[in-house]
This record gives sequence, C-alpha cells and structure tokens, in this order.
Amino acid sequence: MPVSYTVSAIISLYKGEKFIRGRLEDLLAQTLGKEVEIVIIDSNSPQKERSIIEEYLPGNDNIKYIRTDFTESMYAAWNRGISLSSGRYITNANADDRLAPFALERLVKALEESPEAGMVYGDYFVSPVENEGFLAAKSAGRPVRHSDPWTPLRLLNGYMCGPQSLWRRELHDDHGIMFDGSFEVTGDYRFVADISKVTSLMHIPEVLGVYYRSTADENKEFQNLEKTIAEAYKIKYDLINFMLGSGTIAADANVSGLVKLFPAIPVHAAVLLWKMNRKLEINYETIYWIAAVTAERKGEMSRVKKIISKFANFPEAVYIRNYAKDLTERGLL
Repeated sequence: MPVSYTVSAIISLYKGEKFIRGRLEDLLAQTLGKEVEIVIIDSNSPQKERSIIEEYLPGNDNIKYIRTDFTESMYAAWNRGISLSSGRYITNANADDRLAPFALERLVKALEESPEAGMVYGDYFVSPVENEGFLAAKSAGRPVRHSDPWTPLRLLNGYMCGPQSLWRRELHDDHGIMFDGSFEVTGDYRFVADISKVTSLMHIPEVLGVYYRSTADENKEFQNLEKTIAEAYKIKYDLINFMLGSGTIAADANVSGLVKLFPAIPVHAAVLLWKMNRKLEINYETIYWIAAVTAERKGEMSRVKKIISKFANFPEAVYIRNYAKDLTERGLL
C-alpha cells in the first residue's frame, strides 16, 4: 500500500461510545492536521459509536472507518488497522486516552532525528476522569507518570512505553513484527519486546498525553492480574533467553556479576545487596531468575531447582513461581 500520511493512528473500538467523540476531536486537533490518518476498527460493538463517527466523515477524508461483523481481540483489531493504514509512522490510539495537541508532531520529530531508534515514547498524565483532555489534566494538576529511560534490561521489569508510543512502519513491512493475537492483556508488551530484538527504543522526557485510569479498575490490565502476570511471564522468559543468547546480560558487569553471586547466598542477603546497588536496572528476583535460566540452558536442572527453592517463603516472587510451574508442566522439574 503506498504511503500517503505521516502518521496512522489506529483505534480499536468496542463499547467505546462514551469516549469516541473526544478521541476523534483529540486526533483531529493534532498540529500535524490532515497528515494524521485515523483508522477505526469497530469490532462489532453493540453501542452507537457508528452514528457519532459518521458525523465526522464529511470533510475528513483522513478518517477510515471499518466495522466488522464479529468481535476480535484488541490486538487483532490493531493488526487489521495497521494492514489498512498507509502512514510512515504508526501509533495505537486507545479510545479512552488523550494526546497533547503537539504530541504526534513531537514524536515524529524525535524519530526523524534519531534514525537508530524504531520506537519513541514519552511521559503522561494519569487521570481518573473520563474524557479529560490534555489541557484540562494539566490545569487539574494530575499526577505525571514518568516513563523509564530506555535500556534493553529495563524491559525485563515490564512494559515501559506508556499509552502513546509511535513506531516506524518498517517494523511491520521489513521485520514482520505484528501484535500477537494470542495475548489478551499484554500484547503491547510482547510487541515492544519483539521490537527490542531488532532496534533500539527512545524515551522523550516530556508529558505528551493523558492516560485514563478508571477508579473502578475498568482498564483491562487491572481486571485480571493473574492473567496479566501469566502473560508477562512468557514475555520475560523469552526476553531472558534472548538476552543470554545475544550477550546483552553478559555486557552488563553489575548484573552478570550478581547472576553468579546470588545463587550462593540467601534471598534476604541478596535483597540488601540489591538495595545498595543503585546502578542496577532490574530487581533481585529477576537476577535469580536469569541465573536459573542460565542453568536451565546448560541442562543443570538440579541447580535450577536449588535456586527456585530459595523463594519458598517469598510469595511475592510471582515470576519465579510461574517459572517453577512452567518447568513442572514441561516435565523438566
């Protein structure tokens, strides 16, 4: 498909009637103007979004509206939208979030000035108020979520790119990276993890949008924390294996040194050492987990079992627990 827009903003829409008008106004108010293509995938929503959207179609040929006769996952809808888009850069535009008017222009500029990066992300306000725009959130003094600066190791802590990231189309066209539809909650984390294997990411220390955080925990990632952790486990385990194979972990002297040390000491002692080392980018549980996966890759399963046993009295170590469960189900433990 020939590229004709600077940015394609993909909206996955399901039961978003109360948000879609504000979302469209927000995107149409971007300083990039008609350089922004708005691709809406209405996933057979039972609400009346269509009548609202149709108000905006006359005079806005940069809006593309597709309604399916079936309901699919948000990530499948994003993939559908990407395949129908034509922008040089792509962003996912969640229906309930908002952008600063200059946000997309600022993100595009960052990538154009940094050809080594494939994705860029910024900071954002967190608002408990539905449909609160950027200027209103700023005036209300909403708390700012400062995203972590990018490093590959920090990605082991979890998704770090916020709700308003922007990436290059080439990640899809040249590398075949798409959202994994088998994930229900953390597909964006998986997407970023896959991107990190082929290019670097970049953080802009600037507030660029508003994340709507429902006080009733309506946001999908908070509805089923067990599912969120189970999916994140798969992503982190894959990343650890990738980083061990690529030399990313070995290149960090602090982490690689503790990976060798921690299995020989109690977890309580490791926690104290971890708190003293301010240069570390990952937590103590992840360091033990890396040590265990290192042993697993060598076939040293007795060593793996010994590392896991250290966490018998640490119920908060949810990833070690999922790792033990995974190995047991695969007949390795």
